[in-house]
Amino acid sequence: MSETLDYLTEAPTISSILEERHDSELFRVYAEILDGITDHKLRPGHKLTESDLCRRMMCSRSTVRSALSLLAHDKIVDLQPNRGAFVHVPDAKETQDVFKMRVALEETIINMLLDEPDLAERTRPLYELIEREEAAFNRSDRVSWNRLSNAFHVELARLLDNDVLLGIVNRLCARSSLIIAVFDAPKDRLRHTYCEHREILDYLVAGKGTKARNMMRKHLAECQARLLRKFEFEDEL
Repeated sequence: MSETLDYLTEAPTISSILEERHDSELFRVYAEILDGITDHKLRPGHKLTESDLCRRMMCSRSTVRSALSLLAHDKIVDLQPNRGAFVHVPDAKETQDVFKMRVALEETIINMLLDEPDLAERTRPLYELIEREEAAFNRSDRVSWNRLSNAFHVELARLLDNDVLLGIVNRLCARSSLIIAVFDAPKDRLRHTYCEHREILDYLVAGKGTKARNMMRKHLAECQARLLRKFEFEDEL
C-alpha cells in the first residue's frame, strides 16, 4: 500500500486523538509543524510527506500520523485522498467566519468570567504570559510571539474549567493562528497585541465588563481587518 493511502486509512480516529492531547511527543510534532508554518518554512499548499517528517523530527510514523490527523482536525492541514497531507490554504471567507465566531465566543467568555471568584489571583499567570509575549516581540521571535499571543486567548478560556468551550476556542485560535502566520509578514507584528491583552485583563479584573468586551471586540476586529486587506492585495496581483 502506498504511503499516502497507508496513513489515510490507518490514521487514528478523532476520539483517540483527543484522548492523546496530553501526549508530549505528539504535541512536540504538532507544534513543530505549526511552528514551521508560522515561520514561513512551510507555505500554504506545501505537501507534508510522512517519511520526511519522521526523519526531520526523529519520531515514529504513528506519531506523525496522529499529529497530521490532529492538525487536520484543527483545519491547519488538509488530508486529501490518494494525494496526502497539505498545509491548509485559508481564504477570505474562512477568515471572516473564524473571527466572527471568535468575537462571539470570547465576549461570552468575558461575561462568564465576570461571575467567577478570585479573578485577580487566577489571572496572575496570564499577566506573566503577556510579559513573555512582549519579550518575544522585542527580540523579534516570530514563532514564540505568535504562539504566546494565541495562548493568551486559550488560557483565558481555560479559567472557566469548561472542556467543551476550551476545545472550541482552542481550534478557532489554531485556525486564526494559521491565517495570521500565512498572511502577516514580520513587519506587521503590532505592539498593541500584548498591550491590548493586558488592557482586557485589567478591565476584567476590575469588573468592567463592557470595557473588557469592547476591547476584545476591537482587538479581534483590527486583526481581521488587517488580514482581509492582505487578501484584497493578493487578489489584485
